[in-house]
Amino acid sequence: MADEETKRAATLSQSHLRMLEWARRHAGHGAGPGGVLADLVAGADEAAIAAARGMTPAAVAGVRTFYDQLGDATRACDGTACRFGGGEALARRLALTGAVGTVRCLGLCYAAPSFQAGDRVFARPADLGLEAWLADTDEGGWPREVRRPIPRAALAETPIVLRNVLPGREAAGLAEYELPEAEHILTALEASRLRGRGGAAFPTAAKWRAARDTTASRRFVIANGDEGDPGSFTDRLLLEEDPHAVLAGMLACARVIGAARGVVYIRAEYPRAQIVVREAIAAARAAGRLDASFEIEVVSGAGSYVCGEETALLRSIEGLRGEPSPKPPFPSECGLFGLPTVVQNVETLAVVPWIARAPLDRVPGPHPGSGTKAVSVSGAVARPGVVEVALGTPLATVLREGAGGPLLGRRWKLALVGGPMGRVLPAERFDTPLSYEALPGMGHAGVVVLDKTVRIRDLAEHLFEFARAESCGTCAPCRIGTARLRDMPDRGRLERLLDTLEMGSLCGFGQGVPRPLRDLLEHFGDEVFA
Repeated sequence: MADEETKRAATLSQSHLRMLEWARRHAGHGAGPGGVLADLVAGADEAAIAAARGMTPAAVAGVRTFYDQLGDATRACDGTACRFGGGEALARRLALTGAVGTVRCLGLCYAAPSFQAGDRVFARPADLGLEAWLADTDEGGWPREVRRPIPRAALAETPIVLRNVLPGREAAGLAEYELPEAEHILTALEASRLRGRGGAAFPTAAKWRAARDTTASRRFVIANGDEGDPGSFTDRLLLEEDPHAVLAGMLACARVIGAARGVVYIRAEYPRAQIVVREAIAAARAAGRLDASFEIEVVSGAGSYVCGEETALLRSIEGLRGEPSPKPPFPSECGLFGLPTVVQNVETLAVVPWIARAPLDRVPGPHPGSGTKAVSVSGAVARPGVVEVALGTPLATVLREGAGGPLLGRRWKLALVGGPMGRVLPAERFDTPLSYEALPGMGHAGVVVLDKTVRIRDLAEHLFEFARAESCGTCAPCRIGTARLRDMPDRGRLERLLDTLEMGSLCGFGQGVPRPLRDLLEHFGDEVFA
């Protein structure tokens, strides 16, 4: 029976590989990442792309219309922290200068509200209230542009994620590339029981071993820098201030699985991160830490939340619409261009060099929930920023000791943990530990705290709109279901629709949409329909 299942899986994998190879040749990608999407990001004309790649204009238009960051439009951030931190007033102010679009998150939740104009990103300065900032314009009529560094702190006894970026610490830089041999790295990862920090919490060593054990002659390592959850900005901090730790984590993975190429996929909303990582790659090459045996390049996203899902991300790197693919086969067996691929989120890769170098009796362990987690905190707290804590730390401790407690005169009502696909905790449940066991679905663990002034219906509308706008439309349950959430008149019908989304959607996006909405129904009941 097992042999028959193995044969069927192999047949499916080979069929999937052949289809991907046909699509790659048809789109004229060549052997490297980018394809049509790279042409569009570079500003090439659609007709010229179609002619050069032997495609129909409709096929090129299909890629262009899938992404919302192609062009130089002005976009107000509609992430949770910005929406409830003055986003509507900001959008009205920007509308005085011309048409205003929407972006779901700019990774500036700690400085809400924020907006983007071309490749410039603006956020409220720490020393100004919202009205004062909107009135403080430059010569072009824009609010003053200030680059606020991301605040950071650690409650963990031994910080690992933020080890190089905490105040008073020197960045390890090129020293991060001093790694042991492949077997030691894999043994250390298995001993640490490190789980992916991007949301799925899959055992890292198991993924690497699966890719290593394939018979393919080529393999890829992908750093998933498509941090799209509103309320999450840990990956931006690491990409912009500790890129060598991330790149060294990719090198460690390449050493274990035998990969010769790597891609750092960074969302379009993080233009500075792309510049910093490219400079770090060049510096590592110049210093001989990255040589021709492992080539790394940066690929820019173009605006799609769903591209954070690993199979959608791979299609985006291939230059296609970022639509999820059915699994199996899994990317570790049949990924980028049909080849075995390890996709890891930025935070996961950043801790790998530390684990690889630590004596085996010092690696995080022994239970599966061990280790630390960097938590992005924003909203109604006195000191928003990134806080590293031991997994299992109560949310209340993170908010009070790490983020300074509530804003003066404000009373907490709830927290959205893990973004619009995450969990909702009312204030009386803030003693819940932040761990994958105690809080399933906490995802990336970005925390947006909302106070008593927020209406539950407004939050529900925000989640409805996010789901509708970011659904890729590939599967009918998600495409149709997310469009109908707003129109559900009562709890019974809404819960039936959530059941359909959960059971029938192709990927984790549609399956995750019901999670925070169920929490709202459980804790706040009919306020969702008020």
